[in-house]
Amino acid sequence: MRYYVLGPLEVIGPGGLPIVINAKRIRALLAILLLHPGKVVTLDRIIDGIWDDAPPRSAVENVRTYTCQLRTILRRSGHRDRLDSHPGGYRLHTHPEELDLQRFTTLVGNGQLALRSGGYANAVTLLGDAIGLWRGTPLAELELGAEMRAKTVALEELRWQAQTDWINARLALGERAGLVAPLQELIGERPLDEGLWCSLVMVLHAIGRTSEALAAFAQARERLVRELGVEPGPALRKVHAAVLEGAAVLDVSWPERRWTTSAVLTPRQLPGVPTLIGRDAEVARVRALVDRTDRGAVDHVPTVLVSGVPGVGKSATAVAAGRAVCGAHPDGEIYLDLRGSTAEPRSPSDAIAELLGTLGLMPEAIPRSWDGRQALYRSVLAERRALIVLDDAADANQVISLLPGLGRSLLIVTSRRWLVGIRADVHLALEPLSVSAAVQMLSHLIGVDRTEREYAAATAIVEACGRLPAAIRIVGARLAARPRHPLRFLAENLRDGERVLDELVVDGMSLRRLFDTSRQALDPACRRAFGMCGRLASDRITAADLGAALGLPAFAADRLLERLVHEGLLISREPESGVPTYHLPRILGLYARECFARDVEREKAG
Repeated sequence: MRYYVLGPLEVIGPGGLPIVINAKRIRALLAILLLHPGKVVTLDRIIDGIWDDAPPRSAVENVRTYTCQLRTILRRSGHRDRLDSHPGGYRLHTHPEELDLQRFTTLVGNGQLALRSGGYANAVTLLGDAIGLWRGTPLAELELGAEMRAKTVALEELRWQAQTDWINARLALGERAGLVAPLQELIGERPLDEGLWCSLVMVLHAIGRTSEALAAFAQARERLVRELGVEPGPALRKVHAAVLEGAAVLDVSWPERRWTTSAVLTPRQLPGVPTLIGRDAEVARVRALVDRTDRGAVDHVPTVLVSGVPGVGKSATAVAAGRAVCGAHPDGEIYLDLRGSTAEPRSPSDAIAELLGTLGLMPEAIPRSWDGRQALYRSVLAERRALIVLDDAADANQVISLLPGLGRSLLIVTSRRWLVGIRADVHLALEPLSVSAAVQMLSHLIGVDRTEREYAAATAIVEACGRLPAAIRIVGARLAARPRHPLRFLAENLRDGERVLDELVVDGMSLRRLFDTSRQALDPACRRAFGMCGRLASDRITAADLGAALGLPAFAADRLLERLVHEGLLISREPESGVPTYHLPRILGLYARECFARDVEREKAG
């Protein structure tokens, strides 16, 4: 049996004769399963793929009927037990040589490996064979849903990358005249790709057709100015200048078209972090999730969300959890700072482009369009098992765009905010460390002997720090710099609530500045509510208490408390006698009180 999806859907039987499937819904079902060879496709994904707009009420039963009919067709062709039913979905088993899509990805992978290692002749052969498998636009005759159509768009991008690599391999072998026609054909498909124009101008000049090379540059410039409103980039201008000077230009922009180191090496980007203390249970939950994925109990890319108040150790926990399971992700560990707590968070489009580059794609292989980038990102990850840590997410919208689709990778996201709308398989809502873990962390920073000699003072210090890892790290750095300094002196200084935040500063690290970044994102009403929480009993804050303090109805105060929880500035507790309660860590409460007093003074002055 042979299956073809790199063009119109075709099925060839064992005798070489085509198997005719006329029913369009059954053809769509087969196409969806073939786009995910050997993987369970959920019923919801099948329904969305067959009916793009509004599926009928009988969609579930219809899919079951189509599956039964498809199974009968396969059985008649001598392929029994190829279409499996699974809880919530179906899987079609195909051998790699049976499906053109699988042959294409194998050939491209081997061809790119040959290109990177300098085996240009092998690369030309392998990539040429891969490109030859294409018979047109994938599954263009079928009416597929948006997600499945995005997957076919991603396949087009992979074909484009294979064609670009094929051109580069032929250039490396010294081919010149034979590349003019393929380059012109590719430019016809993507007339705004400056890399292709560079290659065409270089090849034309190299074979003595200089006037045509200059005409090609003029044509490229005209298209870029007319359609994008921009002049050609530095590489194309450099090639043009070399042609005008009569210099050899074949190597002018070649380095920019080679694979970068990131394409050769498996990424290992997890940053170094201090020894993690007090988060064993959280790391164990991530390990258990990866174990479930290994057993096939998770049919999507599992997601871990790490949230909590500023300074609670979200990044350190995410990285430590990633290191604990990195052995299960042979395609590497990727770390990306989304800069959510800064004035300029990273845009989803730029983030995906950087992720694709880390995954080994050349810049010119990364689509210009957002839809193309997202589709390619998900398609690439569907074929790999990598660990991705997205640190410091700004909001749910930023993260939703970066969620992979299928595959066995692992995504870990950290954010100060409670990211509503993100379906996390594991949500680690971090709270301050226990007293014993906080003292252990301080011992790790300054030495066990010092904390054991002055255990009461060490306990007082970590309690004054709110048992937040960031604050403990600051006091640990100060104490480590003075190894003979008694702990009781710092403990005494930290007893004065008004001085605590002034004491928690060292070498550019400031807890106050850490808190400021979260508070600045609040609207005026939430800022006032946050400040007032600092004046209430921080261990038991209720909507009634806050409402009375602000002169608001309890329901309005409860809404403000909910928003503070979502912003990562308040911790929700178990209800007491049926009443929802909230907790503000002591150190954060001192900061809130300080902000409230400052706002009152500003109002009086104004």
